[in-house]
Amino acid sequence: MKMLLTLLFSISIISAIAQELHQEVSSKVKQVTVFLNGAQITRQATIPIAAGVTLLKFKNLAPRIQEQSIQAEGTNGIRILSVSFQVNHIEENRKPEKIASLEAERKRLNSLLKQEQSQEEVYKEEEIILKTNKSIGGTSKGVEIEQLKVAMDYFRQRLIDIKQHLFEIDRNIRKLNEELNKVEAQLREQSVSKEQSSGEITVKVSSKVATQSNVLLKYLVNEAKWFPSYDIRAKNVESPVAITYKANVSQQSGEDWENVELTISSADPSVGGERPSLKTWVLGFNNSYGGFNNSYGGSTPIRIRGISTIGSNSNSFVQGSVRSAEDGSSLPGVNVMIKGSTIGTVSDAGGNYFLALPSDASTLVFSFIGLKTEEVAIAGRRQVDASLSLDVTQLSEVVVTAQGVEKEKKSVGYAVSTIQWDDSHDYHYTPRVTKTLVATPIVKQTNFEFTIDEPFSIKSDGEVRATDMIEYELPALYEYFCVPKLDPDAFLVAKVLGWDEYNFLDGEASLFFEGKFIGKSVLDTRHASDTLTLSLGRDANVLVKREKVKELTSRQTVGSNQKAMYAFDISVRNKKANSISIVIEDQIPVPNTKEIDIDKMEDSKAAYNEETGLLKWRKTIKPGTTETIKLRYSVKFSKGSNILLE
Repeated sequence: MKMLLTLLFSISIISAIAQELHQEVSSKVKQVTVFLNGAQITRQATIPIAAGVTLLKFKNLAPRIQEQSIQAEGTNGIRILSVSFQVNHIEENRKPEKIASLEAERKRLNSLLKQEQSQEEVYKEEEIILKTNKSIGGTSKGVEIEQLKVAMDYFRQRLIDIKQHLFEIDRNIRKLNEELNKVEAQLREQSVSKEQSSGEITVKVSSKVATQSNVLLKYLVNEAKWFPSYDIRAKNVESPVAITYKANVSQQSGEDWENVELTISSADPSVGGERPSLKTWVLGFNNSYGGFNNSYGGSTPIRIRGISTIGSNSNSFVQGSVRSAEDGSSLPGVNVMIKGSTIGTVSDAGGNYFLALPSDASTLVFSFIGLKTEEVAIAGRRQVDASLSLDVTQLSEVVVTAQGVEKEKKSVGYAVSTIQWDDSHDYHYTPRVTKTLVATPIVKQTNFEFTIDEPFSIKSDGEVRATDMIEYELPALYEYFCVPKLDPDAFLVAKVLGWDEYNFLDGEASLFFEGKFIGKSVLDTRHASDTLTLSLGRDANVLVKREKVKELTSRQTVGSNQKAMYAFDISVRNKKANSISIVIEDQIPVPNTKEIDIDKMEDSKAAYNEETGLLKWRKTIKPGTTETIKLRYSVKFSKGSNILLE
């Protein structure tokens, strides 16, 4: 009886296995959501499903899919029973046409190089034989003059021929090496992995009846990213400012994205979402502060974002080159990011980069898929170079489950902005703007997204592709700014209002004024302010002079004290055909001891900050006129003190 039950059970298992159908599926990447680090891929396939259980095998996928992130969905009543992932190391994944062409060219050049090197070796051997067999007729008897002449002519001519051949071969070898180096650099740019494996996802489904189902696969890959950048344009001082929000996208997941629905997301699945929790703070001697429990599972810091003005340190920049640690060749397409921000750029074809810096930038992060990421401290330098070596380690796993993408279109209206000044020199505005849509913005609970309206293609080659997403037209106030104590020139600045209502991330900005590129700066969203200040360059038609009034400047002794008198006249001349608004800043010293007394005698009604000593004037100057500001102050201190007064 027991044997009979065992036999029946075995037969049932064999019957169940026999009923499982195996079916290879051809699918296409339909939609991609690119995060700041990583991307979620959505594949689609329309599949005829037989009644019963079917094993659907999706082949030629990315080889480094995060297995825990895989999701499968089906229509027409089919049930998803299980999902599994494996890497196929046997069947080679088809290489992109560009990579295959480069590898074929490398093989051809190496073959030609070996031929030239073989020829070189033959001629060098012949040269050695000629030089070591010079004796003619032996040592016991002489040689006829005619024989000697013929032999010498032969040696001379043959050596000349050998030298010419060697010279030609050397030139060919150098030329081939140059071409080979270019091909190798292109292959490094593609960062081709020696491993040509591909990923496979097997989905077990069941259906009560034969049907046709649309099956969706969603999964996460790490080898993709984007970072923001901006074009900021002002036509003239009477126009609003246009800010074009751009996404710089790259991927090297192992599969090309051809004509996909592309969504750019501000989310970062590589950073955990667990909230921090405080530990008990036990106060005592020789103990440390427990701080908080960083439950990210690593050392990732908590990031708190605010809104900011454009580069408070906008004149600061860093530049340099990125090279291969193996052979010193230049590395194009390397991501250069400021650590802890989304501000970054990409090295050009020569491996060079230029990046404007925010005020708190301290470290640059150099990264490229297939190469080891390097962090380099800026340390006040303007030139920071880096060398990257190959990375053979496996990428760490990241688990994420993403939700569906909303497709709601939003209507956008148009209205002009209203700006006015009040008596306290503050401004008020109604933040109404025009939006020129290139992508559809979607604000979600914890992040925001931009869905590109047209199909988009991104090859799996690591190359950064920039796309405009959306353009905002924002109201702006234009005025001049000058600190004549430091620089006699007047700078035109635009104060952009209402920009904090939009989902800007910190990033590099290219500035354009009156149709001309005027430089780069940083849109730094990590510091709080509701006004975006852009410097648009110097204006030679606004003349500012700061002159010391010598007859009113003196130093004298009064009892046991000294008293220094200072007088400055600051003149601003407007040579333009229209009135201008200008802000002038200056300062008087601030004492750090009661033994020093500062007396501000005259300041032409400046706005004065007693804590910092900063003086600020806002003037409206008519065409062809000059405005003069008078600054007078005295410093009183003990006679024996040594003080730097200027």
